[in-house]
Amino acid sequence: MTELLSSRRARLIMVLVVASAAISILAFKAAGSSLSYYLTPAEYLANPALEDTRVRVAGRVVPDTVEEIAGRPVRFDIQGDEGDRISVQFDEGVVPNLFGPYALVVVEGTGRRGLVEASSLIIKHEDEFFADTPPSDSISSHFVPATATPAPY
Repeated sequence: MTELLSSRRARLIMVLVVASAAISILAFKAAGSSLSYYLTPAEYLANPALEDTRVRVAGRVVPDTVEEIAGRPVRFDIQGDEGDRISVQFDEGVVPNLFGPYALVVVEGTGRRGLVEASSLIIKHEDEFFADTPPSDSISSHFVPATATPAPY
């Protein structure tokens, strides 16, 4: 073993391996706290341990639940794919231009018994796009009202 480490090339390789491992571990730990994982409303409601903790929950804005003060939405409900709903209190922060009924959003804030006191609101873009009405087997067909008409050109 001492003969292996006595070579200048072997020592250089050993230093590079240790440095690479250290950099990889540091990068993994740093990225772990900033990953954009989010819960569905069903996952959030099923885990009571999330109360008083920081959470990210994604769902669609339920129509006719948006409460506004001075034209700014401050409270609304979001619904997941399974039909579970939670309320969102959004007193401060930037409201994205695309916010509205049926918008797919990710809210980040503190969990409170079926409510999220959000400090951040992000529009999540759709995974599927349709020129007309979505097909009945599409997840979007559950949220887009049948009376929706295409936007004029």
